[in-house]
Order: sequence, then C-alpha cells, then structure tokens
Amino acid sequence: MIVFIVAATVIIIAGHGLLFVSWVKFFHITSHSLKLWLGIALGILSISFLVTILLVHAVETQYTDALYAGASAWLGFVWYAALAVALTWALIGLAKLAQVNLPISTISAILLVIALGVSVYGVWNAFHPVVTRITVRLPNLPETWKGRVAVQLSDIHLGPIHRKSFLDDVLALTKKENPDIVFVTGDLFDGGGADIANLPLAFNTLTPPLGTFFNTGNHEQYLGLEKSLAAIAKTNLRVLRNEIVDADGMQIAGLDYADTPDRTAIQSVLAKRDTTAPLIALYHVPILRDLFQENGVNLQLSGHTHKGQLWPFGIITKWVYQGKDIGLHTDGEYNIYTSTGVGTWGPPMRTGNRPEIVVIRFE
Repeated sequence: MIVFIVAATVIIIAGHGLLFVSWVKFFHITSHSLKLWLGIALGILSISFLVTILLVHAVETQYTDALYAGASAWLGFVWYAALAVALTWALIGLAKLAQVNLPISTISAILLVIALGVSVYGVWNAFHPVVTRITVRLPNLPETWKGRVAVQLSDIHLGPIHRKSFLDDVLALTKKENPDIVFVTGDLFDGGGADIANLPLAFNTLTPPLGTFFNTGNHEQYLGLEKSLAAIAKTNLRVLRNEIVDADGMQIAGLDYADTPDRTAIQSVLAKRDTTAPLIALYHVPILRDLFQENGVNLQLSGHTHKGQLWPFGIITKWVYQGKDIGLHTDGEYNIYTSTGVGTWGPPMRTGNRPEIVVIRFE
C-alpha cells in the first residue's frame, strides 16, 4: 500500500506539472505573477491527497474529513482535466500535420468544461446507487430457500466521505427488498475518519430473518483490523472469519482478506462443508475461482474492483480479473458475482459504472 501511494503521488505531481505547462500555453498566460500563483496552487493541490490521507489517519475530526473529501474530489477532476489536456495536445499535433490553425484556447476551454461536467456527474452518480437484480440457481437447494432473497452490499467505504446519511440511504433501499439474508462482502470502512466507531450502527436497524453476515476486506486492514472489528461488534453484523455456518440449510463461508492468500488454509475451511447442502463463499476479491470451484462452492460473492470506478480504468480491472470484475458468471454448478460496490475510494466519483445494491433471488 505504501509503494502504491508513493507511486501514485509521483504520477499525480507529474500530472499537475502537465496541467501547468499546458494551461500556460493554451491560454497564453504571460503574466509572471499569474504563472507563480498558478504554480503554487497546483503544487499544493498535487500533494493534497497524500497529505489529507495522512491527516485522516493521524487526526480523525470533521475538519480533516472535509479536507480529505475536497482533495479527493479534486483528484477526480484532475484525471479528466489531464485527459482534456492530452486530447488538446493531440489536436495540436494533428493540426500541425494538416497545416491547419485551430483556436486552441477555445478548444481547451470547451474540453475543460466537459471534464468538469463529467466530474460533476461522477459525484452525483457515486451517491445514487442502483438496485441490480439477479437470479441464481444452486444445486441441492432446500425447498425453504426457493424464492428467498439475499442482498449483497460490498465496498461501502464508511469514513470521511461516506457518512451516516449515506449508509442510511443504502439501508433504506435494502429494506425495501425485504431480504431474508444480507451479505456485506468487505470494505465496510474506508480507512479512517471521524467517529468511525459509530458509523456502522445503522446496521442495527436492519433485521433480516436469517441475519446479516460480514467478511473482511483490504480496507479493514488499512484502518486496523482490531479497530474495525471493535466498531462492528457494536452492530448486529455477524463476522465470519475463516469459518462456515449454517443458515437454515444454506452453508455460508466467510473468509478473511489477505494480501497473499493462503490457499491451503482456505481449502481446510471449505473442507468442513456439508456436501449435501449448497455453499456460498464470501470473499472480498474475485480471485481463487479455481480453488472455490474445486472445493464445492456454488456461489462466490466478491467486490473490491469497483469496476475501475473512473472511466477508463474498467479496462484494467477487466484484464486483471480476467473478465470477472463485474456481474454474474456461471461455470457448471459454480457461480461468481462481483459487485461494483456501493461506495467509493479516493475520488467520490463514479464515471465508469453505477454503484449497486445486489438483490439475489435463489432458485
């Protein structure tokens, strides 16, 4: 994670440098004082995301939350501003080849406005999850489970940006589905923020007949596993840590996230299953699919990918997870559903997909 943050910061700083050079050229900025202030502003903004991440971890207050939210939103806008700048440079190159004069200032301004519009839409989209409905057919499904409904909530990311009001809205949509059981498949927390211990308390208003089950994700580790589990202990969420439980004839396996998964340990957990009953495995990342399939898992529920969250990063997640970065995929008696997640990490934007609450009907 440290290596990732350092590498990302270097890229972000370089991106701000590109914006500075480009805007000076495109908008014919010749004033030394204006260049100086633009450079200072972009310099501060280029490190704002890293600084506010550290602040949120060190000092958990509403003020550091606000700073982090602002820096995160700016980071999302910078990505699309950088794309606008790159497209402008491409047009300049094509115009030179074609020996055509273009109104570069006007074109750059238009593309910048489009980047701002995409960013504004992305923020709106991030806070308006949709309900995705799927039907899953499982072998040996008990009669009592036919027609039953489960809800999967993944990657809520409670913290500086997604606060109590956001969770209240998500749970209100969940309750409308009258689920028999709810699965929260990791990254309930973001990694810091004010009053983090009380943010998940709204789960106590969610009372599906068969319970609400939780397994850890990578962000529970970033926040601190002990701290995360202490907050969850105040709720009615049942934490499954490398164990299998029975829910009225349905086997539920909850497996901890690990940076380096221990296949042998996971196999030993799955070996304890009742082979006469269907088995659902909650695992945060849509990997180890061969292991789950070979060990009798009938439905793997994952998240983590956010389907890239910002366009066009979905291309990368599709490649990394071999096309299993979103949606339902079936292979014989094995199914995997990867949710795009409900919340966001980093920029509070979604431009590559919709945040979702997954409703699963069993047949």
